[in-house]
Amino acid sequence: MTMTRQVEFMVIGGGLAGATCAEALRAEGATGTILLIGEEPGLPYQRPPLSKTFITSAQESTARPVVSEARFKELDIDVALGRPVASVDARKRLVRLPADAGQPADQIHFGHLLIATGASPVRLSVPGADLGGIHYLRSIADARALRASALKTQHAVVIGASFIGVEIAASLCQRGVKVTIVEERAHVLGKMKTPALSAYFKSVLESHGVEVILRDAPASFAGSAQVEAVFTREGRTLPCDMVVVGIGVTPDTGFLHGSGIHVNHGVLVDRFLQTNHRSIFAAGDVANFFDPVFNEQHRIEHWDNAIRQGRLAARNMLGRHEAYDAVSYFFSHVFDLHFNLLGRIEEPYEKIDRGSLESGSFASFYLHNDVPRALFSLGRPTDETKIVEQLIRNRINVAAQKSSLADPAYKLSNIPNQTVLILQGGGAYGAFEYGAVKALAEGGVRPDIISGVSIGAFNGAIIAGNPDHPVEALAGFWADLGTISPFIPDESLRRSVASSQIAMFGVQHFFTPRWMLPTLATDQLPAQWSSLYDMSPARELLVKYVDFDKLAKSPIRLMVSAVDIETSELVIFDSYAEKLTPDHIVASGSLPPSFPWTTIRGHHYWDGGIVSNSPLESVIERCGASGKTVFIIDLFPGRRTTLPQNLMEVMARRDEILYAERIRSDTRTERNMRDFRKLVEELQGDLPPEAVRRLRSNPLYIQLMGEDAPMKITRIVRENSEDESDSRDYDFSARTLEQLVESGYAMAQKALKK
Repeated sequence: MTMTRQVEFMVIGGGLAGATCAEALRAEGATGTILLIGEEPGLPYQRPPLSKTFITSAQESTARPVVSEARFKELDIDVALGRPVASVDARKRLVRLPADAGQPADQIHFGHLLIATGASPVRLSVPGADLGGIHYLRSIADARALRASALKTQHAVVIGASFIGVEIAASLCQRGVKVTIVEERAHVLGKMKTPALSAYFKSVLESHGVEVILRDAPASFAGSAQVEAVFTREGRTLPCDMVVVGIGVTPDTGFLHGSGIHVNHGVLVDRFLQTNHRSIFAAGDVANFFDPVFNEQHRIEHWDNAIRQGRLAARNMLGRHEAYDAVSYFFSHVFDLHFNLLGRIEEPYEKIDRGSLESGSFASFYLHNDVPRALFSLGRPTDETKIVEQLIRNRINVAAQKSSLADPAYKLSNIPNQTVLILQGGGAYGAFEYGAVKALAEGGVRPDIISGVSIGAFNGAIIAGNPDHPVEALAGFWADLGTISPFIPDESLRRSVASSQIAMFGVQHFFTPRWMLPTLATDQLPAQWSSLYDMSPARELLVKYVDFDKLAKSPIRLMVSAVDIETSELVIFDSYAEKLTPDHIVASGSLPPSFPWTTIRGHHYWDGGIVSNSPLESVIERCGASGKTVFIIDLFPGRRTTLPQNLMEVMARRDEILYAERIRSDTRTERNMRDFRKLVEELQGDLPPEAVRRLRSNPLYIQLMGEDAPMKITRIVRENSEDESDSRDYDFSARTLEQLVESGYAMAQKALKK
């Protein structure tokens, strides 16, 4: 008998990525049913201890769950344990579970699916490889079997001197087992591609009694039922009571054969962790994803990566469309050495060492074309790792600082990071931004990152799309927007008349009133309007001033924000992660009820300023705060000396207060983080030194506790004029725009002099 049921969110894989995703779905607002299917019989658990404390502890350790049973129940997440998946049909959105252990076969229809099945150890295929006493380590069952063997073992052979092999060798040695490592390559930890580092770890192993054999591999195993010896290709005979094989893993994708999901060395996904089917995602060890940081397709088999991708997959299953652009951490310890590997070591590279291994304070920078790509760190301050993570993530050229990197006393916070320009929304006030950008350019300020919303997104696209002549392009854009209004000596009256004219007839090249559209279609009658104006002219104007093919390759990273109408989520469109189009820019400025929503990939968007008109948080979240020089062009100052006199002024003042508070909230968060770090540092004083060393190598500790290089914020504030009308933000008259440009220029010059 086959049971058939329907779930909204299904997660296949009971590991770290799967459990993290299921929990994050609820935290991010998922309201539908969530089902997690795990092949192992127990709850998802932490795997890093398996090669360490599971082996070394006096008592058999228990698995530390990623999410407790009580927490799953609290979040109303169904968990099916000990259930392998037979097949997936992507087109029908169908997962089949075989009948197993008295449970009937299942057919489950899903709305969204995450594949997080991880990977399995690569197995040896030499004579005798099926003998008892030959172990592989991936699951808690593997760890328990390995520990049981270690309790009665005198001599163990570890095949492979990768991180996992070295960890297991050290753990067995600490249990009093004599250990021999056999490695096919020429170096211990060969993936480090650093002979001196490999030699150091080899010497550490040997100093603890571990025999290390390089450039050799097992040819066969000997024994009747249990392994008794290893015969190597070079003719060695290594007597032993147990063998542990750690030569790599292969992604678990066998059940996807015929599914319609593209598989190649893992599940192929894009930078959004999305497969070739929109509703299906993959995360963790099984995901072969496009990495925008390194501009390549690859897999990462790290604990930190599984957590980050699990959380991101949850958000994207809910329609967020966020790219995975994290820099992976790997952390471990061998005997009393705690170390981290950050990023990706690739060739060709240049290596710069900092400190010395012998002193216990050492770092090795891996550079490609003067850009940091990886960092090995042992015993160095946490803040160094945090800062280098930002240098790698943001592709910062350190050519000018290379001679200083080798000096352990040189503060990495001195490395210039990135200049950020925050451009707010504010309609005609965007001309103030143009004036400010002109002054900044004359002062030598060149942005590396622009985060814009609404009219700020338009200005940002023009700057990023014209990195060699942004001021000239902005000048042309704002000249095209300027409308001719009647000459009226009284300035207040002139502005009022101009605003009324624009409200009635729109702005040429920008927006057209619906009553002027040349159509008699019934859906264009006022009763069916969902907006007052049409923005088709704005798209044409963008194409005139922005080459979107060049924008995709621009040295300036552009982020623009919009609100998904259905989900109410703020979505960031990032040129670092995807090719932007005129629709992405227009979506950021689709402010209701004036302008219609913009549809992109089936999702409907309004102006991002509805949620945040000063998108500093998107920069901090995606690019980090470390070492940033930030210029915020503030169009809505928080302070006024007079109270609003009518309802229109009340509404305008409300918006000013909301926008000002968002900036204060962003800076307040940074202060709270500093206080949090102080508290954690104080608590560490009560912990044993070994526990502190282990804690400080944890990626979460580095991310939360690593002191960023200070972020410098300069605000260029537009000053309120008491004679401004309540329609000031849509006065696109040429005279008013000219005044705004002049004001922005003057205020930016003033800010630069401080």
